[in-house]
Amino acid sequence: MNLQLPSEISEFVKALVIQGRFESEEAAVVEGMRLLMSQEKLRSEVQKGIRQLDHGEWFDEQAVFDEVEAEIDRIEAAKQGS
Repeated sequence: MNLQLPSEISEFVKALVIQGRFESEEAAVVEGMRLLMSQEKLRSEVQKGIRQLDHGEWFDEQAVFDEVEAEIDRIEAAKQGS
């Protein structure tokens, strides 16, 4: 894939390499794409949550914390028993 980056972006990427933040321009762009992928995944998960809320699918906060604490207690008890 060949990309033509706008000069502002190209200069920014080159500066990152000069500063030693990345070994190459390609590595900097790859990291940028990874961050964008993470952002898009998060956006998708937020939208999923919004749809669930719109459909009345939600969990009581205290019930979730109680369940997590119970699981932690089970794990700790299993560690002590081994």
